[in-house]
Amino acid sequence: MVCRQVFLKYLHVEQLNVAVNETAQRITACEKYVRGFTARRRYANMKQLARKCEEDMKLLNDTVRQLTDCLNHQQKELHDEDVRHQEEKLTAAEEEKRKLEEEKKAQELKLQAAKTV
Repeated sequence: MVCRQVFLKYLHVEQLNVAVNETAQRITACEKYVRGFTARRRYANMKQLARKCEEDMKLLNDTVRQLTDCLNHQQKELHDEDVRHQEEKLTAAEEEKRKLEEEKKAQELKLQAAKTV
């Protein structure tokens, strides 16, 4: 004999409703715990990524600072070399001027000596 219909008494319907409500509450609690777990894991991953980014930025800043110091040092050396080169040019120009004046005086002395002879 195959039973195709189920007849429930009010007591059975009430017991089924209670069981369904309890199961729904348990399912809701499980969902809550799973959502909390995944949120905590996602937050931990984001926090770890933020720390790594911060470390990378510090490393980048240190590298940039070192390069800047090196470039400033090289720029100062080049500036000092330019100043030295300009001073050498001025000294050479003054030396040339002094030689020309000495030659001019020597020529004047020769002319005066030639006139007195």
